[in-house]
Amino acid sequence: MSRRPSVLSFSLPAPLGNGSIKAVQSPTAPEAPAPTRRGSVSKLPIDISELDPDELFTKYTVAEVKLAQQRLRADADAKQEELRLMVGERYRDLLQASTKRKMPYFRKTSPPMPQRTSVHGGGDAHLYTLQLLSAHLKLLLDAPEYLWRLIERKKYFTAAWLFRLAGEVHLALDDQQDEIGARAQGLDVLEQFPLAQRQWEAVAQFRSQIIHKATLSLREYIASAEDACAALLTLHLLDSRPLTETLSVFLLQRSKTLLAMLSRTSEHSPISPLPSSLSRIANGHIPEKRPAPSAARKTSVREVKEATQAALDAIVKTLTTCRSIFEETELKQSMIRAVLEYMQSDSANPDSKSLPSELQLTTQSLLATLPSSAHFLLLPPAIRSYRPYVDLSSPSSVVQQAHFSRALDEWFQTSNERLQVAVSKWFSDLHTVAEVWTLRSSIRQWIHASGLTPGETKALESIFQDAAQQRVLSIWKLALSDAEDAFQLQLAAATASLRETPREQRKETSSVDFLFTAPPLPTLPGLGPVDSSFQKYKASLRRQLLGRTSLIDSVLATLESCARVLQRDLSVVLGGDDEESRGIVAQLSEQYRPNAEALCAGVLDTLSSAEKQDANNSQLTIDSLVFVGRVAEELGSTSPFVSKIGAGAEVVQDFKKRTKALHDRIIDRWRTYTVSRIVDQHRTALRPKLKSLPTGSGLSTPSSDLVESLLNLSSSVQELGFPRSKTSEAGKTLRLFINEWVGEGWKQDGVQALCDIAFLRRLADLHSPEWKDECQLLDSKAQQFQDQLRQESTSPLANGWNDGAADYLARTQTLFAALLAPQSPLQAHNSATDKFAPLLPCGSPALDQQFQPAVELAKASSRFGLLLVGAR
Repeated sequence: MSRRPSVLSFSLPAPLGNGSIKAVQSPTAPEAPAPTRRGSVSKLPIDISELDPDELFTKYTVAEVKLAQQRLRADADAKQEELRLMVGERYRDLLQASTKRKMPYFRKTSPPMPQRTSVHGGGDAHLYTLQLLSAHLKLLLDAPEYLWRLIERKKYFTAAWLFRLAGEVHLALDDQQDEIGARAQGLDVLEQFPLAQRQWEAVAQFRSQIIHKATLSLREYIASAEDACAALLTLHLLDSRPLTETLSVFLLQRSKTLLAMLSRTSEHSPISPLPSSLSRIANGHIPEKRPAPSAARKTSVREVKEATQAALDAIVKTLTTCRSIFEETELKQSMIRAVLEYMQSDSANPDSKSLPSELQLTTQSLLATLPSSAHFLLLPPAIRSYRPYVDLSSPSSVVQQAHFSRALDEWFQTSNERLQVAVSKWFSDLHTVAEVWTLRSSIRQWIHASGLTPGETKALESIFQDAAQQRVLSIWKLALSDAEDAFQLQLAAATASLRETPREQRKETSSVDFLFTAPPLPTLPGLGPVDSSFQKYKASLRRQLLGRTSLIDSVLATLESCARVLQRDLSVVLGGDDEESRGIVAQLSEQYRPNAEALCAGVLDTLSSAEKQDANNSQLTIDSLVFVGRVAEELGSTSPFVSKIGAGAEVVQDFKKRTKALHDRIIDRWRTYTVSRIVDQHRTALRPKLKSLPTGSGLSTPSSDLVESLLNLSSSVQELGFPRSKTSEAGKTLRLFINEWVGEGWKQDGVQALCDIAFLRRLADLHSPEWKDECQLLDSKAQQFQDQLRQESTSPLANGWNDGAADYLARTQTLFAALLAPQSPLQAHNSATDKFAPLLPCGSPALDQQFQPAVELAKASSRFGLLLVGAR
């Protein structure tokens, strides 16, 4: 143990002339002498070395004592510098002169000077002793400076060796051992040369610094295995730590490094740091341009990748470095054990050839690199061949492999747990599945190329595999939640606009107007792919043919986009270069399916809530309900949402079934409202009764009320929005209309009633034999009116009341096309004889029939043709 001098108890040195003044050495670098204080100098004697320490502290003030200390220290530094420059005879004369001076505070009497009997006799021995003494002192003098250099260059093993060598030199100068023969020459080194003790105290301070710096260097995971082994040997030599404890220190320091990396990147996220421009703007600086969103995303992905690879690199290099230093096999010895055996062996060890050159350290190679290396040739062979002693048979010099494997496995498991937490936070900054899976693939390739054991490789892969899957599921879950929220908001906004906007102002929602509105033609863009413009045009035509207006498309776009993104993400996962892709897709689909099914249930709940919200019967309410029904029908039939969202087959079937049921309920409600409104509107109209057919006409036409009602009904069916089940819905609507028209409350009678029944009967024949009940109802009504007319009329009932129905239907079939069946029995009957049968399924009207005006008009005058129409 080195002793540290105290300021309060120091001994005054010998007289200044011998250069052996002993002053208090500061643990730090020597301080420059303070300026002289005139008020204190006058009280101190010129030769303060003769003062007794007790008298000095009792007679003089603290400031004066400090001034005396500074003067003594400055004088000692000057003598030390002078001693370094002295060589040869001058140095020998100085040493001889120092023995003649009186040293009152170390001993009362100085030893007698040796008598030089001859030039070649005892004087040579004395000179040799002084040369040995100078070589020892030279090493102690140069040691601090070179230790600083070694510490700065991170050569801690070399610094530890030099420190131990300096300790051996100090022991050699000890008067009790007298290894240099100083007593035989009448020299007491420690008393006559206090510089040796003071210089050793300066060197001894480096022990703690070397140990501290070597311990901190173990945190540098990028350091080579040779540097880490040298640092561990430093702890073993200077701190007397067993190799087992050095292993614990190594893993502990690497744990601190890894923890700092993980906590720093987690708390201070490198992915989305606070822009420095915010603080610069507050200080009056010009705001900097922010990167584009695409560039910002690339930066975020790159930062996540760099942080992940840095953490993995720290773990992998710790494992490989630890194995290189401590692991032993039957064919290979551990590095640290080989170095220890090399230190203790006198001959060349075969295993030492594999050691790095920086670990094959000897005292000769160390002295060769020191300043004035030629002067150290005077050192005795015991010092020049010095090797730090290590007991190779001691348990402190051996690391049991079972303990090594257990300690390394425990560290790896703990590091994996910490890494898993950090990776989950890092992956949360990735916003797309493509980003997550690209990073996962690159990290997987990096792990396979790291050289770890199969078990360690699998453990690290599982961390990133789980993190990637959880992040993908989180992205999909968030996308589904956003899609459901957007669907609710868009559906509510659409139905609200339909309820608040009159029908005349809703041109963009009308299916008829949308069908006959041509989409913009594709243009050739200046930049970008030409095919994208044609794809948009093709999609517009497809939506137009399906009757999918812009309002319906805006409501369904979010859900369908979510389904398309899911399919694209699955293709990204399937496009991996590993064989596990299909298994991963199956696992992801299984874990994701409950979220997709929850979205389907949420969409159905939203549609049901919209249906129940509009309870009152009004035209605006019915229009909004019809829109909800159209949305439900699109989702259950043509929309790719339910088939691509990833729900189970049973859920998909149930979704289609429930949307169809919802659509049917809404259409039934619309049908009832529409038919009731049209029938009630025309029943209240007052029309003259037609008791007989027009004279000479021979034809019967339906009443204007019936024709106008059928026209309104046809327009309403067209405005329904071209559902996929248009034919059946139109037939059900017409069927209900016939039942309502001829049902209770029908006030029409006479011949006109028979003409209306004949026309309705003609329409019913287009749907036979399904409409058997309606045909029987119309026939019974016709028979009832015939019997009534026979009873009221004195003349026989005119024939031909039902002859004009077929011809009138042929002439008006384009007006009532929405109510007619596209495939009717009449079309099959007329297709063989009429070439216009595909265009006119109800037959071709007669061309030679004269026009019969509805009202008898007066004959035109002779001057009618001479009137000037444009005259003013």
